[in-house]
Amino acid sequence: MNNVDNSNLTILVTGGCGYLGSQLIRDFYELKNELGSIPTIRILDNMESGKHNAIMNLPPDGKYQFIEGDILDPAALRRSLDGVDVVVHLAAKVNTPLSFNNPGWVQQVNQWGTAALVDACAEKGVQRIIYTSDTAVYGPGITATEGDVCKPLGSYAQSKFEGEKYIQLGTNRGVNSTILRFGTFCGRSTVTRFESVANKLAFYAGVNRALTVYGDGKQTRPFITIKDASDAILFSILNSEDTSNAIFNVASENFTVLDIVERIQTNKPETRVRYVEQDIRTRYNYEASSNKFHSIGWKPKYPIYDALEDIINLFQGFDKLESDVNANEIL
Repeated sequence: MNNVDNSNLTILVTGGCGYLGSQLIRDFYELKNELGSIPTIRILDNMESGKHNAIMNLPPDGKYQFIEGDILDPAALRRSLDGVDVVVHLAAKVNTPLSFNNPGWVQQVNQWGTAALVDACAEKGVQRIIYTSDTAVYGPGITATEGDVCKPLGSYAQSKFEGEKYIQLGTNRGVNSTILRFGTFCGRSTVTRFESVANKLAFYAGVNRALTVYGDGKQTRPFITIKDASDAILFSILNSEDTSNAIFNVASENFTVLDIVERIQTNKPETRVRYVEQDIRTRYNYEASSNKFHSIGWKPKYPIYDALEDIINLFQGFDKLESDVNANEIL
């Protein structure tokens, strides 16, 4: 059900030039039929990675505004919120769930940056924040539902969970919120990240490298394509009555690493695999149920395996190196 009654929305996307943001800002044109017009999309990004291609060749009938700035900069933050109705908060230092890299900086951006955003939204009279969190906040070992106790492991997961707390506190100050706990992103976007396991394996297959699997590969992760993640945000904006002041897990399917490997080998049989023993934490299982979000009408549309095949097909003509063959245990 479409609950949106404002056809002149101004939406701020923090971190709008990142992996998810670069897809989302292109997809807002899909709201035209639902709202009667395309929202004004304001993008706040510090451009620290030089992601200028994120805002190139946007849909020509869109309405865009760009501010180069950081959520840790109070002046830039408040300027970006002038006249804004909805904030989609994507800006974050992103690590793999079990990463302990740069914990101070991760906390500064993900936790305190989010707190600053909530304060500024309350001061500016912003109606709503949609916060992109992570299923990693539950910690490993269970098939998590939204009512489960969160036991985040690692600085990234902890910072996202602390950010959620500040988002929820905004409700007491008139800022409604939706928290979307996403699974691991995969698939191609204008600005694609290759650090996560699915995209990394697809990249290795594309350039004819052996797929590196840590442990036995039976560890499970919840996955979602970047296109479906963008669609989940649009769904949340359109269905405000059903999604305001609520938390949802958002994933397509739970797959083992071996599931991903086997599918890649089905499409590209010559792909080699090597198993390595490394950090025991890479073997933890993370699983999440998205039944709550599905129950209000959202369903994934884009198959995980198609998204990985799309990445593999970006790379053509790569031969395997003899040194790579000799260095790996081929199984």
